[in-house]
Amino acid sequence: MRERVILECLRNSGDYLSLDYFADKLGVSTRTIRNEIKNIESVEERNGFKLEYKTRLGYILNLKDQEKFENYLKNLPSYSIENPEQRIESIIVELLVNEGYKTIDQLSKKFLVSSSQIKNDLKKVDKKLRDTELKLERKAHYGIKIEGTVKSIQKILVENYFKENRNITEYRDKFIDDFKLDDIRSTIKNVLNKHDLEANLTELEEILAQIVTLYIRVNLRVLENINELKLDTEDLIINDLLDKIFKDKKYYLTYEENDYLKQLIKLRTKDKKATIMNADKSKLQDIIYEFFKGVDKKYNTSFLEDKEFFNLLYLHIASLIERVKRNHNTKNPFSVKISQQYPTVFNLAIQLSKVIESEYKIKISQEEIGFIATHIAVPFEKREEASFNQKYKIAVICSSGGGSAFLIKLRLREIFPNAEIKNFSLLDEEEVVCFEPDLIFSITNPQFKTNAPVILINEILDELDYLNIKESVRFADQIGSLSNPKKYILSLFNKNHFRCIKEKIDYKDILDNMSQCIVDEGACSPSYPQDVWERESYLSTIYTNGVSIPHPIEMTGNKNIISVALVHSDIIHENRKPKIIFMISLIKGNLELHKQISKYLTKIMADKDIVDMLNRSQSYEEFMYKLKIYIGG
Repeated sequence: MRERVILECLRNSGDYLSLDYFADKLGVSTRTIRNEIKNIESVEERNGFKLEYKTRLGYILNLKDQEKFENYLKNLPSYSIENPEQRIESIIVELLVNEGYKTIDQLSKKFLVSSSQIKNDLKKVDKKLRDTELKLERKAHYGIKIEGTVKSIQKILVENYFKENRNITEYRDKFIDDFKLDDIRSTIKNVLNKHDLEANLTELEEILAQIVTLYIRVNLRVLENINELKLDTEDLIINDLLDKIFKDKKYYLTYEENDYLKQLIKLRTKDKKATIMNADKSKLQDIIYEFFKGVDKKYNTSFLEDKEFFNLLYLHIASLIERVKRNHNTKNPFSVKISQQYPTVFNLAIQLSKVIESEYKIKISQEEIGFIATHIAVPFEKREEASFNQKYKIAVICSSGGGSAFLIKLRLREIFPNAEIKNFSLLDEEEVVCFEPDLIFSITNPQFKTNAPVILINEILDELDYLNIKESVRFADQIGSLSNPKKYILSLFNKNHFRCIKEKIDYKDILDNMSQCIVDEGACSPSYPQDVWERESYLSTIYTNGVSIPHPIEMTGNKNIISVALVHSDIIHENRKPKIIFMISLIKGNLELHKQISKYLTKIMADKDIVDMLNRSQSYEEFMYKLKIYIGG
């Protein structure tokens, strides 16, 4: 199976590739690669190619018959490459789903690596399991297996299921086709509905993953014909699930697994009929009302005007409090995404959580904070869209005020359906002033004084301009007169707040130094370093490809600054490696600006090549040159 990878690499390279190259790529020893190449050499001549070897360089592909070679390559089985760490996880999965002993030889054949490689891997498995309740057992003449509680076994299996580990995916596909998977998902929903229980999408997906992994283990028991227990259970919900999903295989479930499933359903669902007591209801509603009353006053928002939002958030937090009291740990795969794309919303969720924690003496997890943030994001977005429906007076200034101006007017009408839009030529300065516009769209900077924000546009609008206009208008209320939001964001970078980190120091120390530099300039409150780290303690802001965007829970600045640190040393924080740190300090109340900055930085972090290119900069000037090219300001 590795044959395809080796041949494809040689074909695509067109140059010599060493044994070490293939060993590193495939996560195996050079001895294993030599054996693979021997197999390839035994069939090469009749399939239109030949491998040629040169000392110190390695192998190169010599094509004799392109058509024969491509046909041969096409018919080779595909091979999904696992790196050494992934193979370790696959070995753990193998030992967890199969309860009997596995020999070194069996594992060697399963993972297509040498026995010595498996022995080395098992040492790493042993080390990886030390911090868990699982233990690697060795028995002479029998082999190896992993012992542990059902809870600890299922925890590892479900984690690997969500990571789409190759081994567990292969087992799932072996025992569960798409039709069966849909059937299991539907059965779970139907059984929960039947018993007046409900769960959110994340909770349903976890229940599904738990049942699928249990189903795999039970099927392997059936194949081995072991542990048939003739299990009886008095739990109606579990009985329904077992009867409909496992059918006759349910008798191969252990008592411990049955109890585990029962506790899982209890923790991951809530009773539809459950209500909060009137006294508690009034108290909680008052807490939420007072919090958003303060937010609306401070940030000129209108959360309390949205009654639907208020009621849904109240119901969610009432349910959250009950979950926390029952030690119900909810997983939320969207927390990081919300934190990254809606930083101001996530910060409001943290602030509200702190109030709830204080009042109810509970601890709210980052996953639950993420769920609160999703509720807050809805009116936040609705407010932004509503701003485009306001009654604006808009002046459009073009070369002549004729045909092209009319086309622009039509496009702007799509964005501002209720606006009064009027066209002007470059010579109509007095007329524009008399019109008293709220917004000005112009092909050049006006030469007259105006209090209205000015947004530069092209004479012919394309789709990109259309999106840029919406973006520019969102800046207008907070920044005032404005020609280009990209240029404005680039202006927030400053050489005094740029550094390259070459020594190995703690991530916290880097943030402390960066934030203290902003304090020393008098650009924010003295508590800024502590505020930044407090926010970091809720959920790390080191995101995709090592881009970090630290900021305080609440902005306290009197100046807008983006501070940058390029990390050129091997620093790890919470198993993540920061490469570029963009620390944000903004003037109080700049919610929209914070969101837009995060939007630009999110685009950067999505492109690993761009992140690496920026990270390799050796000076502020080089960094800004590259950043301007990418952003286009």
